Amino acid sequence: MFSEKAQKHADACRFCYMCRHLCPVELVTGKESNTPRAKALLVSMMERGMPMDKGCATAMYECLLCGACTADCATGFDPLIFIREARTQAALEGLTPDFAQNVIDRIEASGNPYGARACAVPLEDCPESGETLLWLGSAARHAVPDVAAALISLMRKAGESFAVLREEPPSGSALGDMIGYVEDVRQQALSAAAAIAKSGAKRLVVLDSHDCAFFLHECREWGIDLPETITATRFVADLIAARRLVPRQEAEIVSYHDDARLARDLQEVMPAREILAAMGAEVHEMFLNERFSQHPEASRACGSAARARECGSTLMGQMLPGLARQLAAARYADLLRTDARILVSADPQAAEALRLCVPEGVQCRDLFVMLNDRV
Repeated sequence: MFSEKAQKHADACRFCYMCRHLCPVELVTGKESNTPRAKALLVSMMERGMPMDKGCATAMYECLLCGACTADCATGFDPLIFIREARTQAALEGLTPDFAQNVIDRIEASGNPYGARACAVPLEDCPESGETLLWLGSAARHAVPDVAAALISLMRKAGESFAVLREEPPSGSALGDMIGYVEDVRQQALSAAAAIAKSGAKRLVVLDSHDCAFFLHECREWGIDLPETITATRFVADLIAARRLVPRQEAEIVSYHDDARLARDLQEVMPAREILAAMGAEVHEMFLNERFSQHPEASRACGSAARARECGSTLMGQMLPGLARQLAAARYADLLRTDARILVSADPQAAEALRLCVPEGVQCRDLFVMLNDRV
């Protein structure tokens, strides 16, 4: 049923409960089945003869795949490996819960979790070929188009020559999270790579951290050829450092939400903070934040990538909107424990999630929209 690698990771769990207080889903639901430990136990039992049922499958989809458990596991096991394989198994056995199957069907039919056909971002003036290709991702193209429009505007203000695909194919990231890294997902990745190659791009600037992590990790593992790939946050921070963008400074106190894939998978925590500093913002860190001890300039506060809380994602918002709102509310609770009342994010999926339930007296801002207003 499960690969040898997945079995080893599930059996490596020592049931120490140390990941229990790190899982954002378990923290808001209080359900034991939402702990990584419980999911490991379910996989171990299935490998020993217990049949998968709807309850097991549902438990595997009540997960953000944020990696908080993996980052702080004392025994070095990675629940994301067997959770993705459990989702594959659920699909093979026809046990995928309806709330997840609906999203899978939309991804397969339209290429995105929303089932949307037309891109909400005006791209008529953008060329489709060039040495720098801007990859927007489905959340920016359909759910938070103001984020994509702001980044495009910043590129133009910096005098950067770039291209954007009007018909951007799915990267494979979303489908991979829904059904595991199966052949259908690899085929999506190959189609995305072909579209990128057709554009003539020598550099790929990726707005959505989920897509960027997928390009840099899974595509590389599959031997899929891609040009130099960089996050939009790093690219824009470099434009500011080169003084191709000079933002107006305004003194204000903000907190910054680290997206899990940006900080954990890509180990990027400083570029967004550099951009905020260039705008004159003073960042007051939330207690739960994703700061890596290997970055000497980010060695204060919690000091660990694991001690963070994810705010949600596109997939969770489409699968379980009630849970997605709970996750966003928990992140705002973290903000309200600081003296900041402005929460900034730098990933379109985070922006989408955080906009679900903004508390009274609090501002939710996207980093690129904020910067574009000040350049």
